[in-house]
Amino acid sequence: MPPSPPPGPPPLTPALQKLLYDGYQHQLRGQYEEAARHYRKILRAAPDQADVMHLLGIVRARQSREIEAIELYKKVLARRPDDAKAWHNLSLAYGALNKSDESLAAIERAFDLDPSLPLSANLLLPHRRAIWDWRGHDRLFENLKRGVSEPNVPALPFAALYVDDPALHLASARRKVAEEQTPARPRTFDHSARRTASGPIRVAYLSADFRTHATTFLISKLLARHDRSRFEVTAISVSYNDASEHRQRIIDAVDHFLDREKATPAAIAEEVAALGIDVFVDLMGHTSGERLAAFAERPAPVQVSYLGYPGTSGAPFMDYVIADPVVLPFADAAFYTEKIVHLPDCYQPNDPDLPVGERPTRADCGLPDDAFVFCAFNSAWKLDPEVFSAYTRILKAVPGSVLWVLESRENSADNLRREAEARGLDPARLVFAPMVPLKDHFARLPLADLFLDTFPYTAHTTASDMLRMGLPMVTRTGRSFASRVAASIMTQMDLADFITTDVEGFVAKAVAIANDPAALAQARARLAAARPTSPLFDIDRHARHMERAFETMVARARAGLPPEAFAVDPLPRG
Repeated sequence: MPPSPPPGPPPLTPALQKLLYDGYQHQLRGQYEEAARHYRKILRAAPDQADVMHLLGIVRARQSREIEAIELYKKVLARRPDDAKAWHNLSLAYGALNKSDESLAAIERAFDLDPSLPLSANLLLPHRRAIWDWRGHDRLFENLKRGVSEPNVPALPFAALYVDDPALHLASARRKVAEEQTPARPRTFDHSARRTASGPIRVAYLSADFRTHATTFLISKLLARHDRSRFEVTAISVSYNDASEHRQRIIDAVDHFLDREKATPAAIAEEVAALGIDVFVDLMGHTSGERLAAFAERPAPVQVSYLGYPGTSGAPFMDYVIADPVVLPFADAAFYTEKIVHLPDCYQPNDPDLPVGERPTRADCGLPDDAFVFCAFNSAWKLDPEVFSAYTRILKAVPGSVLWVLESRENSADNLRREAEARGLDPARLVFAPMVPLKDHFARLPLADLFLDTFPYTAHTTASDMLRMGLPMVTRTGRSFASRVAASIMTQMDLADFITTDVEGFVAKAVAIANDPAALAQARARLAAARPTSPLFDIDRHARHMERAFETMVARARAGLPPEAFAVDPLPRG
């Protein structure tokens, strides 16, 4: 007979059970320090209670105290090494600390122990995509789609953007909000004072990305260029201080900078209401570190989704989503819980004055001098097996060409080399570029000949980077916001004829341009001509359009009118 399992800890006494119940109620209400106090009191009396350790670990993770959470999860696993949920939560904590290898190992272990654990499967998909590990890709995708209909499968709205299906995006976001963001008993904030307020409109932007991050590269100058006679601007940071020059640019750009990394969503909502904010802007959506729950109790009379998430929030408490006619036509309103607002040119702001470093040579970057260089500098997680197959077809049709790829994770290049070999492409035709500071990244871009986009999540900030530096690109557009961003950007830079609508057109366009030096030179000339006058890099024009949008929203709210879709009238072009 096999040996009997070791006995578990003795049951909790009635008094400790009461502490556990009360602690869990505090946890459900987001009162994490109170919950932790109850759990610690139980563990002092009953130190082997793995379930209580697990709950305390979850609370510490919610408080962004991941190091403590990791130690607690490890203690749970020392007692229950086959606890799939503990492995899963350990992965989340490692991921929050950007410890990718440890996070991946933990989520793999959770999935091995319990393949039916839906959230582990859904987290494994982006983990594997981030290192070009496409094992079981189709099966993981099917599990992702189940997250909008099956009650035991959690919804992951951001991962749903990997599928070009706005109906899926809406269903996933709605379910996520219904399960996690909508308060059981929402408070009612009194906005009557703002209805008759005089003076500047008060705008607050909330983000976990006010640091070295693409969102900050895009938006810092917009915040600085708001007209201070008409607008008072607050930035609310809900992530760590990386002490970077990029974070400092945000601090310098706004009237008030609030570091609220440790604040609960409820505390943020209270502060926003107390500050009398007129327009509360979420730059996060369903991205890492989001605080969508801070909007759930409507601390501001107007609440807006913008820039950081290319899809609907699915939240009934978000009033508007700022877009443009290309990325989000009014005809797609059925897929959005927010009312659509069109800016006249492109919804994306850009700083025209970001510095550019000294240009390297091709040899400096490991590129052959005489080869046609296709560039694929999107984040690794945007690339999938279908798109990579299109890339390999293109390279095979352009003899001697190479694919220059941005390697964002260590030890991921071998995975892509294996995928190339499996498709009959010599892995030596892949050249991997390391991550470098932004100015040096800009400087190396003109060494390439043509940028190849991903699908359905296309290049966003990356597209602006390419065109800013004069590098033509080919994109493919689809049905979703995420699939149309590159097209919107390219339209502003006189490159609309490089936009395709299916994989065959994408491959054909890339091959045709690579085999036609005159057409490529003409495209570069068009970009050079468009750059000085394009609305894409006219940040003052963009700021004025944003302000017109905010003024319309606030006027409606102060008149007691509900949100409605509208298009901002364009300023005359000078």
